[in-house]
Amino acid sequence: MVGVISLRNLVTSNNTTKLKDMMIKDIHAATSKTDQEEVAKTVAQYNYLALPVVNRQNKFLGIVTIDDVVDIIREEASEDFLQMAGVGKDREILLKSPIENAQSRAPWIFASLIGGVCAAAIIGYFDYLIKEMLVLASFIPVIIGIGGNIGTQSSTIIVRGLATGRVDVGNTFPLIIKEIIVGAILGIGYGILVGATSEFITGIQLENLGIVIGLSIACSMTIATAVGASVPLILKKLNFDPAISTGPFVTTAIDILGVALYFIIASLILL
Repeated sequence: MVGVISLRNLVTSNNTTKLKDMMIKDIHAATSKTDQEEVAKTVAQYNYLALPVVNRQNKFLGIVTIDDVVDIIREEASEDFLQMAGVGKDREILLKSPIENAQSRAPWIFASLIGGVCAAAIIGYFDYLIKEMLVLASFIPVIIGIGGNIGTQSSTIIVRGLATGRVDVGNTFPLIIKEIIVGAILGIGYGILVGATSEFITGIQLENLGIVIGLSIACSMTIATAVGASVPLILKKLNFDPAISTGPFVTTAIDILGVALYFIIASLILL
């Protein structure tokens, strides 16, 4: 394998021109051991219609065409979506029996269970605070839900960027900072909105309640974007599939951190 030339350049060139003067020598090629996902990334990144395949001695073995790559991208995308949802990576999961389906999904549910138990333990630790100000319990779903939502968004953006090659693992700090800034902007906005209307929502007047709710939402959303953007990148550097991070792992971590921050802020301001 020494070069590539298009049919158009071949038929329109001068008859006396040599191939070595027309061919593209700086080419990308796959080997028989290259993962199909890497092949798809290369074709997508350089807009190739086909990718040559060579062996270790650089001898030409064949090509991977664009229609093959489309099938690969579809398969890999289906696998990533299933993993992001926490149901495993078997694309034929709908054809499995209920027992097999349950077995593939059980580990992910268990991870969520651990996070839920930890969050429950934190709430139990601050039960004295809830007893004195029961209204605080009303906003727990808001803190957990809004943090989990934006965290999953950040994680999905990063995973998608890694899958398409648009995110470079070697230079991720600016990307994490960008997501944190986005989380802070949205957190401040929604924090002011919910905090200002907290008394109207609950019908209970409690001094500084709006400040607690607003700060908690702002902090929760900011931290959620940091976690959502960081976990896939960390897993990628550790050679784990980053798609698994957008499921229970990110949402579980955000639930725990969100609840803990909420009650810490409430105890510092209201007591």
